[in-house]
Formats: sequence, C-alpha cells, structure tokens
Amino acid sequence: MASARLFKNARNNIFTRRLRRTGAEPRASREPPTAEKVTDEMTIIGPDAVPLTISDRLNAARFNRVLGWTPRFKPHRRWQSLLLHALLRGSQLLSKEGAACTKVDVSPRVVFWEGHQVELRIIKPTGPCNGIYLDFHGGAWVMGNARFNDRINSAIARECQMVVASVEYRLARDDRILPSIEDALAATGWTLENMRSEFGVDRAVLGGESSGAHLAACALTSLSLRQFDLSAVAGALFFYGTYDMAGTPSLRKSSAEALIMHGPSALENLMRLTSGMDEAQRRSPWLSPLFCDLTGLPPALFVVGELDPVLDDSLLMYDKWQKANHNATLLIVPEGPHGMNRLPTRMASRINDFARQWIKKAIELARAGDDVPR
Repeated sequence: MASARLFKNARNNIFTRRLRRTGAEPRASREPPTAEKVTDEMTIIGPDAVPLTISDRLNAARFNRVLGWTPRFKPHRRWQSLLLHALLRGSQLLSKEGAACTKVDVSPRVVFWEGHQVELRIIKPTGPCNGIYLDFHGGAWVMGNARFNDRINSAIARECQMVVASVEYRLARDDRILPSIEDALAATGWTLENMRSEFGVDRAVLGGESSGAHLAACALTSLSLRQFDLSAVAGALFFYGTYDMAGTPSLRKSSAEALIMHGPSALENLMRLTSGMDEAQRRSPWLSPLFCDLTGLPPALFVVGELDPVLDDSLLMYDKWQKANHNATLLIVPEGPHGMNRLPTRMASRINDFARQWIKKAIELARAGDDVPR
C-alpha cells in the first residue's frame, strides 16, 4: 500500500509542476520554489536525497529553452539514425582512440557464450578492482556504440574502482530487435561466469541508458527465468529505459514538442521494431521486462526526467520491482528531458555523481551481505 501511495504521489507531483509551467494555475498561486522544496523534488521515492539548489534547477530550465529550438531525434526515420550514427563514427575516427578515458586502460575483447559472439569494450582503472560494471549504450536500438559512453564509463571506472565492460551489441537497423537482446544476454552470461577468472572480481552491476536500459533489464529477467545464479549481481542501474514495447501511457500521449526525442516518432520506432506483432505479443516477457516476474532480482535504481516521453516506463517498472523485492529506488529529475544526464548542466553532474555513489554502495553492501543500498 505504501508503495502504491508513493507512486501515486509521484505522478501527482509531476502533473502539478507541469500545470504550473503551462500556466494552468492562476498566476497569483505560482510561488517561487524554496531551496528545501527543490531538494525534496529531486528524489521522489527512495532513501537518498540529491542536494539541489534553485540555481541548479534554473540552469537546467535555461538549457531546456535552448533545446526547444533544436531538432528532435526521430528514431523511426532510419535514414536519420544512419546519418547520426555516421556522424558519431566520423567524430570518433577524427579523435584519438580513448581520448575521453583518462587514467584508465581501454581494450576490446571478443567473448563467446552459448554459441553467441559479442564484443566488449573494457575500461580498467589502475590497481585492484571492486567489481565490474556491465554497460549497455543507448540509441533507440538503431544507433550508437560502446565508445559513445567512454566519458561516463571512465568516470565510473576511476571513482568506483571498477572494471567497466561496455557491450557492442548488434544494432536493429533492419528492425530485428532479437539480435540485440541475444547479445545482451550473451554479454551478461559471459560476464557473470568469467568475471572472477578474467578480472579478479566477484560482484557485478548492470547498467544502461534508454534502449540500453531495456537490454540490461531483458538480460536480467531472461537469466532469472532460466534460474541462472544472479547472486553475484549487486545491483542494476536503469536510466530512462523503455520496458513496455507496446508503449506506456506517457509515450502514447507524448507530443512532437518533447525535448531531444520526438515522442510520436519514438512510439512509431517501437512499432517498427515489433512489426507483425499485436499488443499482447509486444508485451511478451522476453521483449517487455515490465511484464516479467521480477521476484528475486537485485537492488535497482531507476533514473528518469519528469519531461521524458518514457517517464511512465520507469514509474511502472519501479512500482513492480519494489513490490516484488522491496529494494528499488526511483529518482525523478525535475526539468529532465530524455538523456538529461548527458547534458552540460549542473544537474546532470549531480545525477551522474549520485549514480556512481549508488554503484559503490551496492557493491559494498553486497559484500557485507545486505541486499538493499541505503
């Protein structure tokens, strides 16, 4: 009951803030937020608080106004995804390999698991490591690569003193999403079976952004369904993922004005990736983690912006995970669009720092025999 009440309060708080921004309330009732109120709004549900000042929020709001003038990413347009991916690869070829990875070693590694081959991008800090962070990059399943996450992953490697393995999964450019899921499963299975012998660590944390969060969740739920030993998984970190491939209410209602990602296009992208399926098939457990049995899964942190078209995916997934395991945390970021942790704002810096601290706590508490980060 407490979880359901908190979930409802989170939705109501977000809705109220949206009314204020759109002017639905009388002007006289709009009061400037206090520092305490802004801090309270940063973490809607969860045991931790993220310090946040009025200045931080205003900084994010100002940047959002700039974003409002920029073109939206339309993932259903494959030509646009191909163009953006080509630009990404071009910029990477022009820059020094591993330029974003300071004070760490970077190397590729091809691994095999149950007949599947997948490449990992390994980032290692100096000295002994506390665990391994298995990362899945975003890009709507149709663009991006492991190197795209070098800056964020190298910070995790250094500050958490962990090996980071970023998965170079097959992209769904031909609209087949199954190979991406197969690669995620193979990378996770291989890592959990070989991390001690290969890297000298005995704890793992899975993480991903957007489509990568979906793949990380698919890997965990698929292995759980197979009764794979997940005791070495200390936690899972999900940034603004999609967990219902038929589309949650927030995605179905999202507009073309959504920042960064064009809402209707994102929904159409799901339909392209699941063409030939009806709604029930799109919500099959192997494809939509929201409809899996989540019992017995490790502690999880869900991070999502209040302006994100896939906001409801994180709200619903958190609610179900918490009811099944009592070990989930939900961080709803005010003024946060899709991909907000990658923006040049102070709020993004605080979010990424919070995530790294959560990873460290998850590893420490798993070693101590406690399964809930506090």
